[in-house]
Amino acid sequence: MHRGSLVRVALLGAALAAIGPRQAHAQLSVGEQAAVTQTVTTSLYLNGGVGADEQATMRRVAKEFPLRMVFSEGKDGEFLADVPMMILDSSGNSIFALRGAGPMLYVVLPQGQYKISARFNGVTRTQQVTIAGKDGKDLHFHWEAGPGSPVLDRTQRVIQERRLPRPDADSPLPEPSIRS
Repeated sequence: MHRGSLVRVALLGAALAAIGPRQAHAQLSVGEQAAVTQTVTTSLYLNGGVGADEQATMRRVAKEFPLRMVFSEGKDGEFLADVPMMILDSSGNSIFALRGAGPMLYVVLPQGQYKISARFNGVTRTQQVTIAGKDGKDLHFHWEAGPGSPVLDRTQRVIQERRLPRPDADSPLPEPSIRS
């Protein structure tokens, strides 16, 4: 994957975002792995990080995204995928949501204050972040392993998720309350 290709995809997404809140899809091939870049209501994002190639690609382009998130579980910090999440602006409006985020999610957002909520195994984690300046912010959403959340190696987890549907997979995230 060449940096120039990613820049072209990012520019395409920005151009499409400028003409309205439509969805634009682009796919970046990384060997046999793929990371998806998509514009959702004018927010460009990169979601993936499954496999070493995809993680390396995402780390190379991380500085292009002002908000970078990682989702993990257990004492070893094992990566999580398929995490429902949403971002609220400072007025409490939902401006970005994914049903299957992770293990790494990078989002382009304008400067401002945001509340990010993510849920795994029925437990919602919420963090607030201010995007300002050039450096961007890194957030880590981590859940401790507990009953009903066994820490399995990645292969076992994928097999289990394909066989047993998660009971909370279709339910929406609870609306976080905004405190003044």
